[in-house]
Amino acid sequence: MSNETHYQATHHDASPRRHAYHHPRTSLGATGHWITTAGMLAPLVFPEVIKDPARQWRLIRIASVATALVSQGFWAHKVQKEREEARERELSCQIPG
Repeated sequence: MSNETHYQATHHDASPRRHAYHHPRTSLGATGHWITTAGMLAPLVFPEVIKDPARQWRLIRIASVATALVSQGFWAHKVQKEREEARERELSCQIPG
């Protein structure tokens, strides 16, 4: 029996392991993606629309802070929801019956 045959037989029977894909921007789903994209595109779009350089930079700074705050708000909401669900699961395990 060759090593190749043995490997294929054991590999075929075992279900392939899937690695979790972790990327901070994708953890919030499509909403998080669009918030991040809006923050990244602001420095490219604002100079095309607004001609005053001082106003451009002001709006770019506001957009970067706003997208960061919204993203953090969504993340905090997600974490709070996960903690509440974990507490509910824990309480349901402790209740006799």
